[in-house]
Amino acid sequence: MQVIDTIQPKLQQLIWLNRNNQKKVLANSKRASNGALIVNQTLIPSGLPIELGTKDSGLDRADFEALQQHNATVLTAFTLKLDNETMQVIWDNSGDAVSGIDLFDQVNGYDLVTNVVLRFLTV
Repeated sequence: MQVIDTIQPKLQQLIWLNRNNQKKVLANSKRASNGALIVNQTLIPSGLPIELGTKDSGLDRADFEALQQHNATVLTAFTLKLDNETMQVIWDNSGDAVSGIDLFDQVNGYDLVTNVVLRFLTV
């Protein structure tokens, strides 16, 4: 089951888009004056980007608008449940946190929004 804070999308089609490419270690390197390589590495405990999306499937417009409203009003941490995983996240507002495309052009928007992408950061 997929639940974003209190929002449970009717169409449970959100996919964890970047599950397999999470950068969990930060590293930098430089050369000492004698030419020796110095490498510093540390684990990244929080701030990991989480991207959920529908790819080519859709999300109900009411759910999409509820997520847009949630993004505009909730600036603190909340719970994200993805099937067997539960994590504390915030919206990643460094870009578009909630984006999507209408399946068909229509004056008030079509009932189905496709290519939805939701961006979060772990806390």
